[in-house]
Amino acid sequence: MGEETLKIFESDFYISEMVKVWEEGRKWAEWVYQLAKRLGVGNRVLDVPCGIGRVANFLVNVGFSVVGIDISERMIQLARKNVGGATFIKGDMRRLPEVLKGDRFDVVINIFNSLGYYGEEDDLEIMKSIRQVTGGVAVINLDNRDYVIFNWPEVYYSYVPPYMVIDTSKFEPTTSRLQVHRKYIDQRGREVGQLKYTQRYYSLHEVFSMVRRAGFRVVGVYSGYSWKEFEIGDPQMTLVLVPS
Repeated sequence: MGEETLKIFESDFYISEMVKVWEEGRKWAEWVYQLAKRLGVGNRVLDVPCGIGRVANFLVNVGFSVVGIDISERMIQLARKNVGGATFIKGDMRRLPEVLKGDRFDVVINIFNSLGYYGEEDDLEIMKSIRQVTGGVAVINLDNRDYVIFNWPEVYYSYVPPYMVIDTSKFEPTTSRLQVHRKYIDQRGREVGQLKYTQRYYSLHEVFSMVRRAGFRVVGVYSGYSWKEFEIGDPQMTLVLVPS
């Protein structure tokens, strides 16, 4: 992730979007709690990248011992402010063994489509890094490339208080990268800011290949934070992995 991309995710505009979906963290925490019970693993969770703590907060509330890692100093500061009872560390998820000094966790979560901002080899390094700190189970949640190809609108409007947000997107099929140009409009109809970024999207078979190369075995694939088995038309895929 380049410096310019990192600045995007540290911006007030992006953080306002994270605040809007804060409650979604509760649904993920409940799902992780059920997963840990099903598999009989312990309660130490690594949340990477942790962002502003929207999942960590609810994981703590249901009894997990949580460590969050994010490459953004501002995200870490906000997570510490937002969440009590968890530990937050600034660090690169490509170098988790180094950041955590060899520590391992019962559950490692990488959710909210957090891959694809680097190159493909970097994403493989992230998977290898996660594998080295996984003592029990890992969870990888990504948007589904095959859904994006046929369903992602060229122009998408949303409301992120206090802004109207207009996304103009273009999918590049030769690289599987989505190029996004996002504009923020205030209540007077004035453009007050914009973000531009690009992200690599993966199909399920590509993720299977990557996690196997990283040393994982796939034990389940679900649709988002549900227990519905993933189908090709689902917007999100959530892979449950154990060390092979």
